[in-house]
Amino acid sequence: MSIHKTESGTYRVRWREYGKMRSKNFKRHINAEKFLAKLRLGEESITNRASESISFSELASTYLRDYAEVHKTDSSLVRDRQIIRDFFIPTWGPRPINRITKHDAVKVQAMLKNDKKLSPKSINNIMSVAHKIFEEAVHWDYVQSNPLHGLRRIKVPEADYHFWTFMERDRFLSYAKAENFDLYRIVAVAVFTGLRRGEMEGLLRDALDFERREIIVKRSYCHKTNKLNEYTKSKKIRRVPMNELVFRLLHEKALLPPSAQVLPGSYHNINSICMQPYAKAAGVTVIRFHDLRHTCASHLAMKGVPIFKIKELLGHQDLKTTMRYMHLAPGELDGITDVLLNDQVKNLPSSGEISVVNLK
Repeated sequence: MSIHKTESGTYRVRWREYGKMRSKNFKRHINAEKFLAKLRLGEESITNRASESISFSELASTYLRDYAEVHKTDSSLVRDRQIIRDFFIPTWGPRPINRITKHDAVKVQAMLKNDKKLSPKSINNIMSVAHKIFEEAVHWDYVQSNPLHGLRRIKVPEADYHFWTFMERDRFLSYAKAENFDLYRIVAVAVFTGLRRGEMEGLLRDALDFERREIIVKRSYCHKTNKLNEYTKSKKIRRVPMNELVFRLLHEKALLPPSAQVLPGSYHNINSICMQPYAKAAGVTVIRFHDLRHTCASHLAMKGVPIFKIKELLGHQDLKTTMRYMHLAPGELDGITDVLLNDQVKNLPSSGEISVVNLK
């Protein structure tokens, strides 16, 4: 019996069983040592008989109670419960966990795509829950390895996002200011700060620092649990500066009690009740409330604000999330093709005279 480190970085346990050499790989050295110790004591064989009585339903209940309820936010806990209930219990519920293979996971992927018609992103999110459940099962010594380790994620096409131009932003705000000042204030603060909807709804008076002209983003309202959380999506507190317009709009709330909501409103239906009809009436592109955040980030990029400052302002955890706006930033290639024109531009008609060229 021995442990060897492989070229791929895993740890391989080798032993002889019934006259034949057997081997098993582990991601972590400590798990390999535990397995080897049990083999030497004669407490476990490769069939892992001790875990046959543990079903996936039992493991999922243990995961929710001992891990998710301790380490996850309320909204993530609700999501994990729904995913386990709707997708994995009907499929794997009574099955012993040591009998679930990577191919079984592939079958679930196919079912979610072909039968449930879910998007690649949704499928990947669902499978990540199963991966985490088995990861914890490895830590708890219920199984020796994660059967979902190395499972191929479905490639997610890059999704486009919508945002207003500077002119559309100003046009909507002008219209809303005349028709619905409360909506005007909410949209103006959102589009000039990039706050998320939950952060807007969870903004209390004690989070406004008028001396430094900053919004302290430290809470978020969750619609899944209908409660105000004392943390943001990233679990980090950030400070967002107020420009002159935001400062004036929020300074009207300076005399509110510290625990008062600064920007009350019906956020749950704000897209259908307010954003869509007002955008149509103002003659601008119809966007969602979350697209105000995209608008803020896009306008910052267009104005040449460095990417790391945009990331800090919006509270992104991953720089890749912020990079999606960088194609709008002024770049070194701007105007580079102008050198190809030579004297051709002199012969071009004015904009009102341009017509389709006959190439025959």
